[in-house]
Amino acid sequence: MADSFWYPSVEDVLSIHDDIVSEYSDTQAGVQTRGDVEFVLNYIERGSFGAAPETIHEKAFHLLRLLVTNHPFVDANKRTALNTTVVFYFLNGYRFTYDAEIRSILKQFGTDETSVDETETVEYLRSHTEQIDLGGEIEAWREDLLQYGVDELTGDSSDPND
Repeated sequence: MADSFWYPSVEDVLSIHDDIVSEYSDTQAGVQTRGDVEFVLNYIERGSFGAAPETIHEKAFHLLRLLVTNHPFVDANKRTALNTTVVFYFLNGYRFTYDAEIRSILKQFGTDETSVDETETVEYLRSHTEQIDLGGEIEAWREDLLQYGVDELTGDSSDPND
């Protein structure tokens, strides 16, 4: 069953982190331990010591938890964890529409991981996701994606919001 999910690569997570760093001028760049990112991704896909998260929501819980608690980045660990989880859900056919409660969960992971109830948090994740038609979503973006590709090829990648 594990192979039926899409898992981000280390490079994907690093790219998400780089995007966050570039968006916030007061956020320090830097990876403290690349191996911690590798561990997180291996754990959600394969597990460890005979235990493995099985459902998409259990995997998302551990993705959030471990990217925050392992603190692989100099800064923006919680934001990277949240954005990586949103992408993980989306590419597996779910939309994660979190609310302000996610900040509390992320903060708890960062300060006292043991205070986060896994069952309640998995239920929070489940209740804040909905399955989507990924093919339909991509089709809706088709024109924008094609135009982006053409602009990249021709060197005309100006900001469409200008």
